Amino acid sequence: MKILFTNPPPIIKYGMQAGFKKNGWITDRLEVPEQSEEGLIKKIEEFKPDYLFTEGGVDTKKFVFPVLEKYSIPHIYWAIEDPVANSSLAMEWARKSELTLTPCIEMLRNYKEENITAICIPFAIDPDYYHKKPFKKNFADLDAVHIGNNYDVFDERYNAYNYILKPFIDKQKKIEIYGMDWQNPNHRFFVPDPYAKGYIAHEESVYAYSSTKITLGVHSIENSLTMQSMRTFEVLGCCGFFLTQRTKAIEAMFVNHEHLVSSGSYEETVELMNFYLANHSARERIAINGQKHVYNYHTYEQRAKEIIKEL
Repeated sequence: MKILFTNPPPIIKYGMQAGFKKNGWITDRLEVPEQSEEGLIKKIEEFKPDYLFTEGGVDTKKFVFPVLEKYSIPHIYWAIEDPVANSSLAMEWARKSELTLTPCIEMLRNYKEENITAICIPFAIDPDYYHKKPFKKNFADLDAVHIGNNYDVFDERYNAYNYILKPFIDKQKKIEIYGMDWQNPNHRFFVPDPYAKGYIAHEESVYAYSSTKITLGVHSIENSLTMQSMRTFEVLGCCGFFLTQRTKAIEAMFVNHEHLVSSGSYEETVELMNFYLANHSARERIAINGQKHVYNYHTYEQRAKEIIKEL
């Protein structure tokens, strides 16, 4: 079988596409310069896919929707914006798709009510890409790193900034924070110099996860059993030590102090920070266990197998 991915972000390029390949499917993806109605049609005529696959869908609607009207190729949609955009963007795509995937298990009821076929497919990793990389000194010298944009619309995320990131800044640890809007004066949480470092390429982030003593994680959604930041899986796949905001998904899918470490308060983060920065062997043990766990239970080869079974 052949599947064509209409978007090339890392979650596809280094994730789901590899998962389908490992299940014996022939795959291709539309690159950014090809992302137009004409470009997608040309790729379809050349590749002749059995399925199209789109994740997200904010910017791809304009060229994928017209093509879906012209071709009878079944479409698979991964609603990675669930639950936030479930009633709008996700439902719009789902009604045009053979199968809808959601990383948020609580949304399955909503799809069922709309007579839409959907299954829960959380984020994961491909071990061939997400593995421990060679140390880079600039990251290895750090106490902590956080990679992600400063989203100001989620109160849960803002609260987590204050008890996951702020303790490292307040205690003047060697921390670097990468991403957009960390020094936006209109946002509630502001990262001062020299901690805000701006953009980092995804291909560089895996070296940060592999090298830094502690990688810090925050999540926009706290009350889902499955939905969380995809960086959880990426950090663990790289054998990184992950200190993260405590959420239902973190507690449901991982064991605290076994696969990662989670915190629910400023004081708890300070305690964890002090203990684990002083205990390399404890960090190493948890990082190794975390990598084994995602390799055993959370790979895109496994996720693609579930999708194929449903198809």
